[in-house]
Amino acid sequence: MEGSKNTWIVALIASVFVIGGLGMGGYGMMGFGMGFGFLAMLLIGGVLVWLVVSLAGASGRGEDALAILKRRYASGEISKKQYDAMRKDVAP
Repeated sequence: MEGSKNTWIVALIASVFVIGGLGMGGYGMMGFGMGFGFLAMLLIGGVLVWLVVSLAGASGRGEDALAILKRRYASGEISKKQYDAMRKDVAP
């Protein structure tokens, strides 16, 4: 949950820099133009936010419960009796 929160904070900060930077990048006071400039800034900011969230979300996917249980049993962290009891709880 904490990783997801940090991802949204980074995405928000990055989008503020992108949207804010386009307005004063030598294109005049209104960016790319009155109507199109605003839409272009929103589009670029949205794409940036989507990219950051999707890249961060891809690395945050974890194991399912049965895989974690098997790994714990294989490493000797839990006994066979504990493994069988827990497997009954997590198995479909």
